[in-house]
Amino acid sequence: MDVSIEIHGLTKNYGKKQALSGVDLEIRQGMFGLLGPNGAGKTTLMKVLTTLLTKTDGEVKICGIPVENSRQIRNMTGYLPQDFSMYGNMNAYEALDYLAVLSGMSKAQRKAKVPEMLEKVNLLEKRRTKVRSMSGGMKRRLGIAQAIIHDPKVIIVDEPTAGLDPEERVRFRNLLCEIAKDRIVLLSTHIVGDIEATCENIAVLNKGQICFNGKVTELLSLVEGKVYSAEIAAVELEKVKQKYMVTGILTTGSTANVKIIADSQPFPEAKQVQPDVEDAYMYLMHNK
Repeated sequence: MDVSIEIHGLTKNYGKKQALSGVDLEIRQGMFGLLGPNGAGKTTLMKVLTTLLTKTDGEVKICGIPVENSRQIRNMTGYLPQDFSMYGNMNAYEALDYLAVLSGMSKAQRKAKVPEMLEKVNLLEKRRTKVRSMSGGMKRRLGIAQAIIHDPKVIIVDEPTAGLDPEERVRFRNLLCEIAKDRIVLLSTHIVGDIEATCENIAVLNKGQICFNGKVTELLSLVEGKVYSAEIAAVELEKVKQKYMVTGILTTGSTANVKIIADSQPFPEAKQVQPDVEDAYMYLMHNK
């Protein structure tokens, strides 16, 4: 089976409001990052791909199957929505078993797969823990377990690390990378660090349109030679912010270390530094 997502001319309207406009994307096996600000249309795109919303226009295929064939699409996709929740009085095992029932799995299948999935997401020892007592990271891992229990070829996760502490965020990102070895994992987020740490290929969505689609290295090339670092007097900070795009500030007493994006050296004491994905993203969004 060709493991792919193909999107051509995708448009989605809510009445007179256009949430997606002429989106074109082709996604292959592995981790793929969809980056964009809140309200860019990322969740709408995720819901079209998972058949929770119908498109207004365009063509969408998952593993060669048109998205209109909702039963087939749901059999080959797993989805972790941003607002994933479960009955709080159930424990981890009961919750996953119940979700497996809803997926149409038989008792014999569930008996084998539920413990296997809990172990995969490092929750087997917590199988008796009530959902309401779980940390945010544990709930997200339970969400991934339900998304992969039917062995889908495509997994779609929407803002999965929002609200997690740094340790849980790293653990969750590592889990996504592990399960992306033989399938597509589409990671939709506004957190640049999650994309930088996990994805080689990314797209940036803004106001319902794709404004970048390519490799992380290609995004970084947009700001090559344009990122500077300088130590300035703290009283000069507001003036610098008004004149230049500032992507980082560290204030120490009467001085401030600033990171600036500029087409040429902004002032003599500024030194050129290597850009990161956040610099490139900010530059792209500012210029779009």
